[in-house]
This record gives sequence, C-alpha cells and structure tokens, in this order.
Amino acid sequence: MLNIPQHVSGITHPLISDMYLKKDFGRGPHHEDVLVIETRRTPANDSGVGRFEDYLAALLPDLEDLKEQAERKVGHIDRIDIKTH
Repeated sequence: MLNIPQHVSGITHPLISDMYLKKDFGRGPHHEDVLVIETRRTPANDSGVGRFEDYLAALLPDLEDLKEQAERKVGHIDRIDIKTH
C-alpha cells in the first residue's frame, strides 16, 4: 500500500512553510492520521543563534486553530508533528 502524503493547502502562518497529512502505520493494524507542519527557516535557525524553544513558543498558541483549519480540509487528525529545517 502506498503512503502518499496529502498536501494541506489554503492555510497560512508566518512560521510555517508547508503542511501535509500522512498516515503512520506504526506497529499494528491501525494507523494514525498525522498532520506534519514544516517550519520556515529563519535567520536564527541558519546562524545557530536562536533557540528552537523560542521558535516553538511562538507557534504553539496557534496550534489548535491550525489543527481545526486542517481538519476542516482533510478530516480527523490524531497527532501533530513539527518538522524543522
């Protein structure tokens, strides 16, 4: 079975470069629907000066709203993974 991620379009956020839904089959007969959020590169990320914790703290207050928007487009989401560059 192919597990092709489904791009989530039409949702924008200044700290996010891309969002997609993937299925995580893990170890069992069931799967989880995972919303993957890819963060934007920032000068702090590139220079190593900024801390990921600060970046994440700026994104977390909007996470529930982003999840709700994505669920309206792609359906139920079991978990969110945040992927940095």
